[in-house]
Amino acid sequence: MMMRMMRNLILRLLLVQLVFVIFVLVSGYWYWLLNFELAFFASMFIIMGSFSGYKRLVQRRLDSGEGEESIYLDKIEDPYELYDEDEKKEEKPVEELDLRQVVKEEKQRLKANKQTFKKTIKSAPGLFSPWRFLPYIFLVLSFIALNNNHILDLSGFLIGLAFGIAAAVLIGTKWIKTAE
Repeated sequence: MMMRMMRNLILRLLLVQLVFVIFVLVSGYWYWLLNFELAFFASMFIIMGSFSGYKRLVQRRLDSGEGEESIYLDKIEDPYELYDEDEKKEEKPVEELDLRQVVKEEKQRLKANKQTFKKTIKSAPGLFSPWRFLPYIFLVLSFIALNNNHILDLSGFLIGLAFGIAAAVLIGTKWIKTAE
């Protein structure tokens, strides 16, 4: 049922796009339309590629058991471990605190929390997905081709980018809801 809703949403979006294309072609602004369409599809596919890449990354992590929610929620709720109930810290009077020792402990704690190279490698498939790079290449090449042929209309191109992002977010939110 959710797939049918998503399919209907995409069909409605394409119908609106078709009506828009016919209107602009009849008006005689085909340069503007070409700029709009190239930017629209490129930005929409960039966002959708990002959604799918990160969705696969999160799904893989959840399947492998790396997605312990309580650990991440604890880090978000109490990043500086101020309310840690497991360890009862004894408070020293202000006069007894050694500032150098406090700075050393804080540096060690910050080094332990930094993202390691291994974690970066694990998140790389979401960053370097071909479904994400191909639309970027298409976007850059279309911009260069339009500019070299002297038919680049920045207003149409930027409006196409904006509408492509909006359409991809709309489709992406429906897609995420279908996955739940």
